[in-house]
Amino acid sequence: METFEINGKEYELKLTFKAVRHLNGLYEGGAYALIGKAIMGDLDAFVNIVHAALLHTGENFKLKDIETAIEQLYEAEKLDQDSVTKICNEVVVNSFFYKKTVDKLLKDNPQAKKALETLTA
Repeated sequence: METFEINGKEYELKLTFKAVRHLNGLYEGGAYALIGKAIMGDLDAFVNIVHAALLHTGENFKLKDIETAIEQLYEAEKLDQDSVTKICNEVVVNSFFYKKTVDKLLKDNPQAKKALETLTA
């Protein structure tokens, strides 16, 4: 379970149906584009993933709130590319909703699977 701290409080990052619909609608290519961005640890996608994964809290965080929190973590050297990639993959790639699709995509590409395992280790 990945968590994220915002406004001094730690929250679980969890994808709900509403969050999945939101994320899939953000990128041309839908779920497949999102999966690719999550695997790569794309920073812009990270902001959207954290925002969507906090929808379940009912706190109604604005995207700007998430960006500010991420910037503060970056400035404090508490968030690096490795952390971003790990969180993106844990929340999206390893979620029950996307996991089977990711496994199918990586099935015929053992090198990509090995690279993903190395990046998220």
